[in-house]
Amino acid sequence: MSPIPSPAAPADLQSDLDAAREAEHAGRHDAATALYRRVLNRPPNRGAEGAGAEAAAHDALARLLVGQDMAEAAGHALASWRLTPADPTRRSNLWQLLTHLGEAGDVARFQGRDDCVGLVALGNALRRDGQALRAERAYRQALERFPEVSFTLSRLACLCAEQNRLEEADALFLQAAERHGGRDAVTRTAPAFLTWLREGPAPAGIRATLAEGTESAGRPLVVYASCDAVYARKFLPTMVRSIVEDSGLDCAIALHLINPDAETEATVASLSAAHGAGRFIVLRETIDLTPLGDNAKTYYACSRFLVLPDLLARWKRPVLMLDVDLMAIRDLTPLLAASAHSDLGMMSHALKRLDIWSLLYADVLHIRPTMGALRFLDLTRRYIRHHLDRGLPVWFLDQAALAAVHLAGFTTEAAPRLTVYPADIHSSTVMVDGEGRYWTDDSAYFYSVRATGGGQHAMHRLKRRAGTTADVQRRG
Repeated sequence: MSPIPSPAAPADLQSDLDAAREAEHAGRHDAATALYRRVLNRPPNRGAEGAGAEAAAHDALARLLVGQDMAEAAGHALASWRLTPADPTRRSNLWQLLTHLGEAGDVARFQGRDDCVGLVALGNALRRDGQALRAERAYRQALERFPEVSFTLSRLACLCAEQNRLEEADALFLQAAERHGGRDAVTRTAPAFLTWLREGPAPAGIRATLAEGTESAGRPLVVYASCDAVYARKFLPTMVRSIVEDSGLDCAIALHLINPDAETEATVASLSAAHGAGRFIVLRETIDLTPLGDNAKTYYACSRFLVLPDLLARWKRPVLMLDVDLMAIRDLTPLLAASAHSDLGMMSHALKRLDIWSLLYADVLHIRPTMGALRFLDLTRRYIRHHLDRGLPVWFLDQAALAAVHLAGFTTEAAPRLTVYPADIHSSTVMVDGEGRYWTDDSAYFYSVRATGGGQHAMHRLKRRAGTTADVQRRG
């Protein structure tokens, strides 16, 4: 354990803050925590220096404590946000913490607390414990007592959506969007809004070239992945190799490349040489994303949905759309068989349904060439295009669209049939040796960087699947 500094250590505010940052950078988190707390315990300094140091200390404590006590971390994030409510990073940090804190087993811990964090945490914990009525009371009490903390509107909106109170949820999301923007600004659940989208003019797709290999048309399935040049370099070789070698699928492979560079083209040429050019379909999309700045990543995630209805109509075959930063780790035939009688198959995570954006995941979609699937995808494209055209390239827009279409898109007609895949289709662990042989768990279908929190720079090391982690443990 890191030594806790004595009160005799640095005497002035900036010295304490500098020492705390140095300790945090060196990995001495206990010492850093104590120093940041000391910054906050100093007599109030009403000047700009004091306010800045206080906000920085709250930011740091939220960061350091999130893995130990999310509620305390949220309290510091709230204090930091109150000091600078217009700061987008602090606003996002608080939104995230208020969204995720409060597990089912925490009900007793938060019962009786009357502060903002305590009430929101209680509402979240009660929801996860199946006590939705009491959860709603907690959220409404938080809104009544702390109306300036608009993030609670989002919590209540998600609860209403979960109960199919779609118009009420929509009104709350609109209020939240007006107050703080973010994901709430691209979340609509009113059936009338989805009907309006459906009855509007046809949405724009994308401008791209399409090159189809000579053997691709004869394959009964298309595996489709989309990415920019950076992700192509990081993940495409491993993902494609896993489909060819480990998925057990007779498939064409469609690669949708957004603004490909010379290295991307070299990667595709290498994959074609290694696995047979005839099976590949390559879409090349060139688009100026400069106006989006850091939000270009939202377009990378959404562009596939802008063209998917057209591709499904063209290919007239089932499509397995995958995130490019995942890899198949076993025969995928049983997974696709599970959704063979549905229009679509998608993953959901019931424990994360506190967020409407996690109701349906966009990383694995099995799509059959049916009218039901085309209706679903057309409305999804309309939803995404509507928000992009209005300057709202908000991260998770694709999953907000999937949830909205699923919940509110077909309230007056037969809904497309959906198979819901469980969250553990993804592997949570992977072991790799110096030769690139790797071992995964014995039940999942995919290893995914984003879904498991794995290292993005390690995927290229995975060269050949050697078995399961259970095999390694037995040999050990």
